Amino acid sequence: MIKILVATKNKGKIKEIREILKTLPIKIIELPEDDEDTVKEDGETYLENALKKAQYYANKYKLPTLSDDSGLEIDALGGAPGINSARFLNEKTSFDEKMKKILELLKDNPNRKARFRTVAVLYLPREKKYFTTEGIVEGEILETPEKKEGSGFGYDPIFKPIGFDKSFSMLGKEIKNKISHRSKALDKMKKIIEENFLGGNKMIEIKVNGKRFPANKYVYEVFKSVIFALINTLKNVPEIDSVEITIKKDKEEEIS
Repeated sequence: MIKILVATKNKGKIKEIREILKTLPIKIIELPEDDEDTVKEDGETYLENALKKAQYYANKYKLPTLSDDSGLEIDALGGAPGINSARFLNEKTSFDEKMKKILELLKDNPNRKARFRTVAVLYLPREKKYFTTEGIVEGEILETPEKKEGSGFGYDPIFKPIGFDKSFSMLGKEIKNKISHRSKALDKMKKIIEENFLGGNKMIEIKVNGKRFPANKYVYEVFKSVIFALINTLKNVPEIDSVEITIKKDKEEEIS
């Protein structure tokens, strides 16, 4: 199974990423708890910051690494806090304080238009290349926070997406994971992972007791690689055009 490291210690973000990518046959790896390294996010764009984090941890742990950089862009504040969303009022300031300050800055301002933007990067250390995607969700800033415990994080309590009458926090993870900026970026990344690592999203058929069952092409590629590896260990095998395999379950030993 393919392992992908997630370059963040934000538990809320990790939980969200796991939920969005759960349909893929991959294993999400978290950074070790004792990893105290920090990557200075001093890039001028979301892409620069996301790539910097992904490259650092991919090279450190020798694993394909997924990273993202996100920001809340408020039109009335000239796009701020934007790329500095996590560092707004410095990183040690709680998000409750950050939101309070933003609401003070927007007091009596009728222009509440805003958006969340995410740029995701998947960096491959062996190939030294990366894939990137972007997701945007438009909305507006509420006049007061709407917070639901255990749901959402960051600026979610003050952001209301277009088409909904509740904040991201109040909508809950199921709805948020379908419409959020991060889900949009990761949905695009899912397709990249499928095409480049899992053999594409085309379906094949496998017969069990003569009955056809659909399976992702990834399953076929795994079977094929194993079968051909075994065949290559045999002697005097002629040139292969095709291979047919029948496996019968041993009822006594229950081996299949």
